[in-house]
Amino acid sequence: LYPLHILDTDHAGSVSEVLQLKGPAYTTGGACASGNIALSHGIDQIRYHGLKAVLVVAPSTDFSPINLHGLALMGAISHQSFNDTPALASRPYDTRREGFVPCHGGAVLVLENLDDARERGARIYAEVLGADASADGNHLPQPSQAGQAYLMAKLLRENNLSPEQIDYVSAHATSTPLGDLTEIRSVRQVFGSHADRLMINAPKSMLGHSCGSAATVETVAAVLQLRAGKLHPSINIENMDPEIDLNICQEVVNCEVNILMNNSFGFGGINSISLLKRYDGA
Repeated sequence: LYPLHILDTDHAGSVSEVLQLKGPAYTTGGACASGNIALSHGIDQIRYHGLKAVLVVAPSTDFSPINLHGLALMGAISHQSFNDTPALASRPYDTRREGFVPCHGGAVLVLENLDDARERGARIYAEVLGADASADGNHLPQPSQAGQAYLMAKLLRENNLSPEQIDYVSAHATSTPLGDLTEIRSVRQVFGSHADRLMINAPKSMLGHSCGSAATVETVAAVLQLRAGKLHPSINIENMDPEIDLNICQEVVNCEVNILMNNSFGFGGINSISLLKRYDGA
């Protein structure tokens, strides 16, 4: 069965078989940005193709030894300073960050029209305002402030939102030296003075980086925080990078979130972002 399991359709086909789903089933590939891209596709399937419900499924990423070795040679993953204390290795925004920590994780989102969800008595966790993606025109793993800022601003425009309406950013924040700074610079560029009032945290500090599943896993985490009115800390920050001058949660913070932004940026110059809103039951 090896030839079947290596195909990109194996996950989608397996889910459709188990649940006996007969609608469209396919994978979306955008490296670490895949989850938000899949969310965007799910929205389109409901809006434009007549589907009542869509599953956005993020399976666990399997890391082979050669994958990890290659990432280490690229300087993408932490492998030098914290081998004896692995729980300290994922440290977004800290001066000693040296790369991300790969992890396993998966998640599933159920998307529905509001009327259909109400009709079946579903528990509605949040409203998806939108999701979008862009490319930097550069296949190398070099985060682009221009590309990230462009997509943030574009998604706000598409949803008729001002920067001041965003309360919280679930940051991509992988714990790489350049990636963390690039994202913070992008936020500062788009949000201007309101950036000082945003709350920001880094889920990968506690979870590690689940790569292709990351955006979906972190959507679940962001929605649960929105519902709880509490934001989780970004851990392992012993010495904050002096250029990180925004409100990074370093402890549990009580925060009423109405609209949040979930950032996800992948190798290959792929950017994807989603916006979610508190559901008020009206």
